[in-house]
Amino acid sequence: MVHRVGLRFSARGERAACLAIDGDGRITVEAWSFERGHADVRRVDTATAVVVPAQVIPAEDGRIVLLRPGSGTHEVTVMTPSDSGGHIEHRVATVRAEGVRAFPSPDPAVPAMLVSCADGRTVIRRLTDQGLEPIVGLPGTITKECRLTPDGRLLAANHIVDGERRAVALDLTNGVVTPFAHDAGTVLLSSPATGEVLVAVDTPDGVKLGWLTPGDAHARLPGELNDIEGVVLPLAVDPAGDRLALKVTDGARSRLLIHERRTGRVREQPIPPGVIGFASAWTEDALRFGYSTPTHPSGVLAVDPPGTAAEWADGHDTPGTLPWGDARLERFDGPAGTMEAVVYGPDWRQSEHVLIALHGGPEAAWELSFDPTLQRFARAGISVIAPNQRGSTGYGAAHRAAIVDRWGGPDLADVRHLLATVDTARHYPRHPAPMLFGASYGAFLALLAAAADPPMWSSCVVVGPFLSGSRLYADGSPAVRSLLDRLGGRTDLDDDLDDDLGPRDLLRLCPRIQAPLMVIHGEQDDVVPVEHSRALARRLAAHRRFVYREITGGKHYPLNGRGGGALLDEVVDFLTGTRIGTHGEPVRSSPLHADPAGHRESPRAKAPR
Repeated sequence: MVHRVGLRFSARGERAACLAIDGDGRITVEAWSFERGHADVRRVDTATAVVVPAQVIPAEDGRIVLLRPGSGTHEVTVMTPSDSGGHIEHRVATVRAEGVRAFPSPDPAVPAMLVSCADGRTVIRRLTDQGLEPIVGLPGTITKECRLTPDGRLLAANHIVDGERRAVALDLTNGVVTPFAHDAGTVLLSSPATGEVLVAVDTPDGVKLGWLTPGDAHARLPGELNDIEGVVLPLAVDPAGDRLALKVTDGARSRLLIHERRTGRVREQPIPPGVIGFASAWTEDALRFGYSTPTHPSGVLAVDPPGTAAEWADGHDTPGTLPWGDARLERFDGPAGTMEAVVYGPDWRQSEHVLIALHGGPEAAWELSFDPTLQRFARAGISVIAPNQRGSTGYGAAHRAAIVDRWGGPDLADVRHLLATVDTARHYPRHPAPMLFGASYGAFLALLAAAADPPMWSSCVVVGPFLSGSRLYADGSPAVRSLLDRLGGRTDLDDDLDDDLGPRDLLRLCPRIQAPLMVIHGEQDDVVPVEHSRALARRLAAHRRFVYREITGGKHYPLNGRGGGALLDEVVDFLTGTRIGTHGEPVRSSPLHADPAGHRESPRAKAPR
């Protein structure tokens, strides 16, 4: 199993690079080449370990630039192909800055360009054989730099100074910065062949997509481009500048649309059900983009826009030979309408083991893509229902904003309603009660659900839970506090919620939980402090079937880290009752205490009032 992150294409799209994470959390660099019309994928050994979020940038000549983040510094390394088929690695420089990112260059002599921000000023540097050469410096920050000319000497970007955003052109030959029209909007991508820029423009009717040429007074807003239903993200422009590829989020899956600019026509390009990633490139022979389906860990999908051909490339197996089960989309009735869920494994109506999995975020959603955790559950014979309850993205503004200032309110009501639906359809007591799984915000929500309907769950596993929004705000990082402020995460719930839980504080509510409970937390979690789970463990010391697993060196989701495969096996055993811990004492990175236990009987679940 390989999970890929950070996929990037070279400037002309003939090469790509990414980080590959295997099933035990080991991370390597991958180099991709499409020069012979098919994907040639090779692992690249590095002298020292690579960790996420390192950046990898492919150059047109086969070199790979590796940007390793540190504490206030970023190490720049170049890996050059050798005659033996491997790569020779050498460190080029260390950049001291708050944030550094790299983007590909079309110049064969320049493997990458670097953008760094320090002390309120942005510097763009050219990476050469001699090192880093500063070429542009300007106040504020820039984002979304993209080529306006094929040679990359002129860039379009967003320039942000004192909170004000302007679309600008950057001349890398002389460092001149030229603003576009005052209302140009936000730069999204460009067409080097025509010198045009696709921008997002705020209008009285909402945000619109439009084309802008430097010097124009206003952007052109094609009607057909702005009549598309769903969340639209531009991917790439073809080499001639005549066609625009668009990703459209349709609930838990993606659609690919092609906008023919000459005729104004928008048509759908057939692709397998799945999810399009953020990286893309359009060359003379194909449009390629990062893609994932339930049965395929992330790879690259190549399509021929004039026809209907789609070729999958993942560097390993071909479709139909992978050992992963497929997933499907189902809709469930909820207290405020229907909600969509990604469903893995056998029919949940007949399955012995059913698990409801809750996603993190909360500004996120389950997608119809490869998920190693849910796949592992399905391989164990568990039917997995992963709902996109209220608060999830991809289903419109009202669905997403339903939990603003109401964390653990409407979304918990949806989960409880789903529990009642599943229980009724499965005709308990013929089958055991459902199980619960959640990570981060999903862990918080899962523990609320376990406390709300104590006898209705057979077991529960959570990863990286927080105790309450207000407690997380007090202990969290500036980024976490910003999210809580934006989504109203520390607001006390109104009294109009029709349940008897009261304030959503797990230290107060966790004694209500009856199901066997496993709490997992990474010792070095930089999102939710590990002390939240430690406090939960102390509170649950008298819970007979409680296991606390603190993972030494673990990050926010240790199931994807080093040793994650073995840890996930323990989770499966715990959920299905193969092994259930009996000690109430916290257990730090040690094997579970075995104790055979079956599923107890419980009355039929009732829908929340």
